[in-house]
Amino acid sequence: MTTRIYQLYRAGQAIWYDDLRRSLIESGEIEALVEDGLAGLTSNPTIFEKAIAGGAEYDQAVLPLAAADCTVQEIYESIVLDDISQAADLFRPVYDRTEGVDGFVSLEVDPDLAHSTQGTIREARSLFQKLNRPNIMIKVPATEAGIRAVEALIGEGININVTLVFSTEVYRRVAEAYLRGLEAYAASGGNPARVASVASFFVSRVDTAVDKALAEAGDLSLQGKIAIANAEVAYAIFQDFFSGSRWEALARQGAHPQRVLWASTGTKNPAYPDTLYVDSLVGSNTVNTMPPATLNAWLDHGSLEPVLGRDLDGARKRLARLAELGIDLYQVTDRLLSDGVASFAESFHALQRSIGEKQERLLQSGAAYQAALGDYEARVLQAQAEMTSEDVLGRILRKDHTVWRESPEEIANRLGWLTIAERMQAEVGDLQDFARTAREAGFTQALLLGMGGSSLAPDVFQKTFGVAEGYLDLAVLDSTDAEAVRAQTALLDLSKTLFIVATKSGGTVETLSFFKYFYNEVVAEVGEQDAGAHFVAITDPGSKLEDLAQRYRFRATFLNDAEIGGRYSALSFFGLVPAALIGLDVERLLENALAMASGCESCVESTDNPAVLLGAAMGALARAGR
Repeated sequence: MTTRIYQLYRAGQAIWYDDLRRSLIESGEIEALVEDGLAGLTSNPTIFEKAIAGGAEYDQAVLPLAAADCTVQEIYESIVLDDISQAADLFRPVYDRTEGVDGFVSLEVDPDLAHSTQGTIREARSLFQKLNRPNIMIKVPATEAGIRAVEALIGEGININVTLVFSTEVYRRVAEAYLRGLEAYAASGGNPARVASVASFFVSRVDTAVDKALAEAGDLSLQGKIAIANAEVAYAIFQDFFSGSRWEALARQGAHPQRVLWASTGTKNPAYPDTLYVDSLVGSNTVNTMPPATLNAWLDHGSLEPVLGRDLDGARKRLARLAELGIDLYQVTDRLLSDGVASFAESFHALQRSIGEKQERLLQSGAAYQAALGDYEARVLQAQAEMTSEDVLGRILRKDHTVWRESPEEIANRLGWLTIAERMQAEVGDLQDFARTAREAGFTQALLLGMGGSSLAPDVFQKTFGVAEGYLDLAVLDSTDAEAVRAQTALLDLSKTLFIVATKSGGTVETLSFFKYFYNEVVAEVGEQDAGAHFVAITDPGSKLEDLAQRYRFRATFLNDAEIGGRYSALSFFGLVPAALIGLDVERLLENALAMASGCESCVESTDNPAVLLGAAMGALARAGR
């Protein structure tokens, strides 16, 4: 085979897919990826929650269970175990062909059991028995209790994906637990060739946390480099563990090494290449599990060159330099583990809530979406059929510019909005902190200075949700009419107003003219020394405004994804900075956006897909003159 996935497999790295939902199976997308060389699949509660909450694809599965008065837990098990079973059957040929090395599908134990060894063991056994397939892996978090459970479960011959591994210290304990479990299994008469495990070593989240600490330490040279350095050292530990006499004794019995699986490989920082955590971690005897957006990006322009192990000395020097700066990486990764367990637990609870809400809604009203289209119904149905036959949604998600026109100019570099919601989740804490410090500084008003698309979302947020108690009252100025400027100025207490200077290019004449006018007004009110603290910049990296903000000592500068146009910037810094200042729950906003995006994936049937329904209706009616 000559597909890129097979080429990477020949270089020693298997690609797994970090996504699972029923429509991916029913549409044939998973089967097609398996044919292209996909070697496994990971799932988690977050993925299922968004799929169930965000659309109608599970309605037909939930409705009879709801009508039979099944509990939320019973509905969850029926849905999830069915999906996992079907996926495992699709990957079974891979498992057989690779003699148990690949072809696995992973399912998580209840995250609430993360600190209970016996609870984890009981649930892992139960899930493994219910699914009754040799290519199932049970995901167990790398807590102290979880690692003890891993050893016991491997000792029983149950395949384990050890998840939420962030530090090299924890990885050592995980690898040791696997070896001890294998030795116990072999000693009891089990066949080590029949059990497998991976250690899911999380990557991008490390950079997200460390980059903030580096900014506080005043050293930006290591930003975007620590996560990969951490992974390089982990890979060296893997090579040490699975060599030598102890391992060879097990290998002679057919045992498989516990491969490192690179997880959290989607780039969170818009300033970094979208395939950074794939290209930098290609190496033999490894796995990379990629979310859909990352896989699409890698298939388009990712690297196939094995690079792991080439710069181990450099990696160790970077980690040593980090310690010299006073940043304790183990403390950072320990917190990431705790946060990861809490996040998965919350996703699990959200999944249960979503099932309960869907159960209640379906019993009351049935269909999720309805449209009264009158005489235009036939046109809309035809538009839906055309969108489906031309794979419009799939091509958009793959950032295929030909959906719009043959030439990629001003399209291929303007599709960052497709993935910005997930990437902005890493910024929620900073946005909340920024809003808090603005309030503590005494600001009670905010004025957005912008023109065109970038000012639309803040205006909508303010008019839709209003201002939460104690937060900043937001207004938007996007008219250069002199009377409009004077009228807005008259409404402000300049000593308590925070000005948001928002321009993608950083050179919009109207926006910079607003800044000059209001800066002079603020200087007259509070003095030149303190005036800069009344201003915030939102712009693209390297713009004129970024330099201006530094020169005038702005309170903060938010650098946006350069591949987003103004009218598509609602869920980027252009929309979320003002949203945080008015007290909008930006975390919930992003979660709901991602749930809806999940319901709009190309694998979802057009009759259940809100993007197809709404897009076809808007387009067909517009063509009809409505």
